[in-house]
Amino acid sequence: MSREKLLLDLFTEIAVVEHLVRNHIGQIQRTGLNAGQFGALNYFIRNNREQERKSVLSWMFQVPIEDMEVHLRALEERGFIGRIGEGDDQLIGITAAGRAAHSDSVGAMAPEIEPLMSEFPDEDLAKTVEVLQEIRRVFDNLPERMAS
Repeated sequence: MSREKLLLDLFTEIAVVEHLVRNHIGQIQRTGLNAGQFGALNYFIRNNREQERKSVLSWMFQVPIEDMEVHLRALEERGFIGRIGEGDDQLIGITAAGRAAHSDSVGAMAPEIEPLMSEFPDEDLAKTVEVLQEIRRVFDNLPERMAS
C-alpha cells in the first residue's frame, strides 16, 4: 500500500468515526448540548483551564470567531460559561454549572460507550490516543496554522 493511500485511509476512517461519534453524542445529550457546545466545555476540562481567550478557542476549533461566538452565547445563556472583560477578545471562563453539564454529558454517554470500550483492550486505545494526539500536534504546528 502506498503512503498516500495509507494516509487517505487513515483520514477517511478518522472522518467517519468523527461523524458517527458526533451524531451519537447528539442523540444522547440529556443536557441539551450540541457537539460544538460540548466540545467547548470539554476543552476547558481536558486542558485543566479555568479561562481562555475567545480568539484561542476559535483557533483551537478552527472556526471563525463569529461561529465560536454562537456556541459561547448559547453556553453563556445557560450559565455554563462566563465572560471576563470587555472587547472583542474576552476571556471566557467555565462555571461550576458548565463543569456539571460536562460531567452530566459524559455520564449520559457512558452507557452508550461502554459496549464499544469492551471491544478494545485499554492498551490499544491508549496507543491510538497517543498517535492521534501526535497527528493533531503536527497539524497544530503547520506553518499556515501558526500564522492564523
